[in-house]
Amino acid sequence: MHIGSRTTSSPIATLKYLVPLDILQTFGWYLFSAWWFSEIFKWSSPTGAQLEWVKQARPHERPSLNERPIYLYTSHLLLAVVQSVAHLYYDYDRVPIPVAKRVTGAADQRTHPVETVSKRIQLAVPQLIRDGFTRSAMVTAISPVAYAFLLRRPAWSFTLYFAKLFWDFPRSAADPPGYIPPYSVGLLLRPLFSGGLLVICWQTANLLFSVFLSKEPLKRGQPLTEEAKDPNGSLLTGLNAKKETVRAFAFWELSFISQQFPDRRKAIFNDIDREGGPAWTQILQSATKLIKGISTRIEENRNPPGSKPPQTEQAQQPVLQTLPRLTDPPKEENIFAPSSSGPHNFGDAFSSAAKLYGQSPDWTPTARARARDVFDRASSAMLSPERKQKLLASSRELKMLAGSSTGTPTTLHPIIAQVLRSPVGQLFRQAYARRLSAVVLDSPHANVCSIVDAVDSLTRLLVASLQEDQYGKVQTDVPGVVRLYTETIMALEPFINGGMNAHWTDVSFPPPSQPDAQAEARRVKDVDLVLDTLKRSLADLLSAFNLYFKDIGLVGRDLRLAREAAGLVEEGI
Repeated sequence: MHIGSRTTSSPIATLKYLVPLDILQTFGWYLFSAWWFSEIFKWSSPTGAQLEWVKQARPHERPSLNERPIYLYTSHLLLAVVQSVAHLYYDYDRVPIPVAKRVTGAADQRTHPVETVSKRIQLAVPQLIRDGFTRSAMVTAISPVAYAFLLRRPAWSFTLYFAKLFWDFPRSAADPPGYIPPYSVGLLLRPLFSGGLLVICWQTANLLFSVFLSKEPLKRGQPLTEEAKDPNGSLLTGLNAKKETVRAFAFWELSFISQQFPDRRKAIFNDIDREGGPAWTQILQSATKLIKGISTRIEENRNPPGSKPPQTEQAQQPVLQTLPRLTDPPKEENIFAPSSSGPHNFGDAFSSAAKLYGQSPDWTPTARARARDVFDRASSAMLSPERKQKLLASSRELKMLAGSSTGTPTTLHPIIAQVLRSPVGQLFRQAYARRLSAVVLDSPHANVCSIVDAVDSLTRLLVASLQEDQYGKVQTDVPGVVRLYTETIMALEPFINGGMNAHWTDVSFPPPSQPDAQAEARRVKDVDLVLDTLKRSLADLLSAFNLYFKDIGLVGRDLRLAREAAGLVEEGI
């Protein structure tokens, strides 16, 4: 369970975070629920459906295994596998919480305008039923072929193993009778209805779980922590939680407190004797850590940690002043052995020259030209002109086909580009939007909800402190928050507008010949929302504390950069 969308570089890269626990849990629970549903469906079916496990024969005959329930169970279990794949691919574990752009002066100032439970269920039910029977129809069409050629014998042997515990079967019952299962119209259509009901049960459970879990963190119109023994302490515990879901709901509750509950705001401002520092200071630290992570990840993307080898300072060894050495030290090897100082053939000479140039620390263009000349002379001496031309042509074709991992999508070979556009290639495609979201919003899941709530809460609490902070301690943090917003905006805005190039596998990214389409492709909704929230919050802070800039120490360069980052200079404010 998580809040934000996936921000892994590609769909196939998500497997690293799903293997093995998430995959085993998902498949295990779906298979168990399919088996349990099959049991209930079988026992609730009429006798005419002939779904008993064993066919009761005449008194002088032995009972035989009934293949009709085996096929029904196999179809339901196959449907569970398909549903598990859909669950992982479409990320049913995500709790959808909408994030809206804040509009100044609007009646609804909520950052997460969640609709009522009844309305969300009403809107989702038609699509839920449609998906259920569509998926069931697909599995119903596949099941006869898959059962007859792949699953029939394993399913028969598995069922027979448990049936032998209660009935006596002849040895001839070890294999299913005939080559073709005893299909009938009723048997083939029955999984369509039962499978549709099963998928609807699964989808309904996922829907209700997501709807009720994504409700606003309020209880009887008050924040969830209001009834706790230590409301501020419970809130701080949630803000510092390691789990993404707990932290997201804590910041969501803080956003409500900063908007609608002045008594809780005053309690936060007045809570100055808490262990670990005042409540406001701890809230500021939690929010600052989340916001500053944007600039940190952008800097790491521009300058990866492994791009430059760390320069280790070697310890200065003391230099011993000794007498000058007049001759070389005596050699330890056998002096009577034949000398091997020089190369004996062309291969040794060529390898030594190549090694000399290849390991040269000063690999200048002149050195590269000399090395190229050595290779040309060596190939001319060892190869005929026809073989040399053929080798050069094949190397050029291989380079064109493989392309460069550091190139652009426009330089790819058409065959590779076509493969990447296929459904299989889409699993390996590193889309620009996902890569940008991973840098700005964190990975493997986006923290857009927490970031927006952190920025909005800090801004509203600082503005409210003008009237509600009786100690006047909160205003001293205004310059630091303004600088934090300014630095984040100045790092984020250039990075969005061309700070990161498209990956060579992103064949859907527009080419440079289409600048308008490329600029549009660089706009990612969640990233733009974070940037807009930062700018609006910075503008609100500058507007609220406009008369107190000198008193709080916000003057000179910091104020000028803040105005430019918020866009107030262009507006003439």
